[in-house]
Amino acid sequence: MINKKVFSETKNKLIKINILVVSGFLIVFSLFTFFYFQQVTYNNIDDTLKEEYEYISLQMNRSSYLNPIVLNDPRDLVYIYSNDRLIYYTKSDYFNSYVPEEVNNKTNIYFTYKHGNYTFRELSIRVNNMKIRIIRNIDSELFSLKQLFFVICIGILLSIIITYFVALYLTRKAILPIENAWYNQAKFIQDASHELRTPITIISSKLQNLLTVPNSTISDEVETIADAMNETRRLRKMISDLLSLSKEDAITKLKIEKINMDELVGEIYRDYVDIAAIQNKNLKYENNLKDNFISSDKNKLRQLLLIFIDNAFKYTNTNDEISLNLNEKDNKVMCTICDSGIGIKESDLKHIFDRFFRSDNVRNQDIDGSGIGLSIAKMISINLNCKIKPYSIENEGSKFEITIPRDIS
Repeated sequence: MINKKVFSETKNKLIKINILVVSGFLIVFSLFTFFYFQQVTYNNIDDTLKEEYEYISLQMNRSSYLNPIVLNDPRDLVYIYSNDRLIYYTKSDYFNSYVPEEVNNKTNIYFTYKHGNYTFRELSIRVNNMKIRIIRNIDSELFSLKQLFFVICIGILLSIIITYFVALYLTRKAILPIENAWYNQAKFIQDASHELRTPITIISSKLQNLLTVPNSTISDEVETIADAMNETRRLRKMISDLLSLSKEDAITKLKIEKINMDELVGEIYRDYVDIAAIQNKNLKYENNLKDNFISSDKNKLRQLLLIFIDNAFKYTNTNDEISLNLNEKDNKVMCTICDSGIGIKESDLKHIFDRFFRSDNVRNQDIDGSGIGLSIAKMISINLNCKIKPYSIENEGSKFEITIPRDIS
């Protein structure tokens, strides 16, 4: 039995990896965005403080009187010192009297500090014996940065939630082919074990039966030996089909060559026309192609056609008709194989390419076969980029249309 926990753990790991990768990227990108805008905000404040300083300096140079000084931005506070003695300042509601003394020691730099519930950005410049301090309340700018940080955090949270559902969906889609392949492999092993068990059981019972009559001659047990040999041939054929199926599953390279379809199908027709005569069946061949040449893998294509023709002979009775037809459609070759045999139930048509599938009417008639042939045909058609369309009516016959591209290179 397949351990379903393996798929569950794999899905969870993939989801966690996707969330971690996306979350990590979002966090790094968001931090970069936040600090970038924070730096831009402080640079803009510093630029306006510097412009304010230049504006004040012009006023001081044009007049010997310090009062009144007009500020470029009314939000700014100005403190002017001469020989470390305060000679001018603007009043505000932020401070009880003057700016705290501990800040006064900083000069020729931009810096930020808090006073009470307010945050300030200050430019302090000393020129000769003069010192000018320009101060601005930046609570509004910091509030905007906090809002930006809050929006980024909400965005990251929502993105992680969305990522979870997207990762869940994509993980399910990604794991589904693997899960199906695993289930198909398990089913294949179970079916193969079941199909192989029958001939092995029959051969074993026949051999055990021979051991119970050690004095019998070969002529006495010829029927028992013949049954054992028939099951041996069936077992060998089944193993050969399984090997062919595994090869088609693992095929990586095709031998592409120019093929004359009339010669290929005509050769198959000539091989089977004698068999048809022996079995009292009517085999027909018709070629309506204007251009007989295609590029494909000749051996694979021949094997594909032989599977359907062999089935047509297998599932037809005396005086039934089998036909091979070559036609053109949309610059592709249409190879149609028809028979007037036992047909396939409509409910079974969707399962005919499943491994080891055989319909009940076939099993009841004890027709030799393993149920692997059409599975091999399906794999070959995939490798050759061919399309197969089955049509069938029970007790009236079957038709398989094989669409073959003219060039798969």
